[in-house]
Amino acid sequence: MNLRTRFALIAGGLVFILATAMSIGAYRIATSQLEHQVDTSLNQRATRILAIVARNDFMWSEAFGRGPVNQAIMQTEVDAITQVVLPNGQVLGRNEYPQLPVTDQARQLVNKTDKVYRSNAIIDGHTFRMLTVATDDGSLIQVAKDTQVIINARNGMRTMFPLFAMFAVMISAVIGWLFAGRVSKPIENLASTAESIAATQDLDRRIEVNGRDEVAKMAQSFNAMLDALRGSVNRQRQLVQDASHELRTPLTSLRANTELLERATLSDADRASILSDMRAEVDELADLSAELSALATDQRTTEIISEVDLADIADEIALRASRRSGAIVSVHITPNTKVNVRLNQCERAISNLVDNALKFSGDSSEVEIHVGAHRVEVRDHGPGISDIDKPHVFDRFYRATATRSMPGSGLGLAIVGQFATDHGAHPYVLDNAGGGSIVGLQFPVTQ
Repeated sequence: MNLRTRFALIAGGLVFILATAMSIGAYRIATSQLEHQVDTSLNQRATRILAIVARNDFMWSEAFGRGPVNQAIMQTEVDAITQVVLPNGQVLGRNEYPQLPVTDQARQLVNKTDKVYRSNAIIDGHTFRMLTVATDDGSLIQVAKDTQVIINARNGMRTMFPLFAMFAVMISAVIGWLFAGRVSKPIENLASTAESIAATQDLDRRIEVNGRDEVAKMAQSFNAMLDALRGSVNRQRQLVQDASHELRTPLTSLRANTELLERATLSDADRASILSDMRAEVDELADLSAELSALATDQRTTEIISEVDLADIADEIALRASRRSGAIVSVHITPNTKVNVRLNQCERAISNLVDNALKFSGDSSEVEIHVGAHRVEVRDHGPGISDIDKPHVFDRFYRATATRSMPGSGLGLAIVGQFATDHGAHPYVLDNAGGGSIVGLQFPVTQ
């Protein structure tokens, strides 16, 4: 069942419940009001008669004669009947009206404190509402009113209210269907586009955004997701192309060296030199593979962000680098060294900064790691980085013209740049005052 159908059914169901509740309430209120009006009319008529009966000169024989008492008591009402039951059981009333039933409950009113009794009676197929009142002399005054109008009204409401509810449900379902179609159209377009993208792998498709409602925001979010996905695919494609290009050179060299080793006339010294070159190329391939793996892995999904102390990381990396290279790697610490990062990714980035500095500094130059003010930077005293190369040092596989003869893949600082992007940090390259370069990361200040 699609969204449009569900919306129409929900709208129809809600209106049905509301219409049913309103119909029941209206039925009960209308019935109560009509019955109240009948009882009020009967009370007024009985009160008027009791006021006449209370006069000193009143005689029951005058009540249904031709005098003014008769006119006061027996008002012409086509839907009302008035009669009197005397203490001796005689019933006085107009001959053209049917006689009202006198029940045992009505006769017992004379001996009760509450001298009012209400009941219903069926006369000539009509239902009458009857009020019986006992007088001081033991007589019973009975007034009745035909309630057939009320019954007809009830029957009419019982017929019309369900019809009204059904009509309201039909109208609301149609309106809900049309409204749901307008609301769900962008969602259907979104689903259709998503299915088309999944089938064709065409990430250049976009959803047309109209309005500023929640559906429009969802379409905008979907377009943003497509842009991010398209960028990711492009970066992956570029990475594969660049990696293929970078792998071609050492693989070609390895193939050439293996062909040389097959020559029978090759001297032992040449063979040892070729094997040494092959080991260096294998090491280069291993380093390239590790760096490609680091770039291709999304650390944001494999590691959580936590608060770390850059000073501790710098001390550990400096110790390892000094041990491995034999060069002097010093750490200089100032306040504010704690940042929120992914620990392993941060260690890899700072280690790459140090390795890059050691590669260009030589064994005799000191490499300095400066930590503080939510920043880490590595200073070397090598040849430095030209102004032309500075904007590109964090690009993948980029190598400056002056360093292309040196070992390396051009991915070390690219990993640093990826780390900065993942953590909202700013990578920068500066000239060192004493010669060489300063490469660092400025982290955002967390509150």
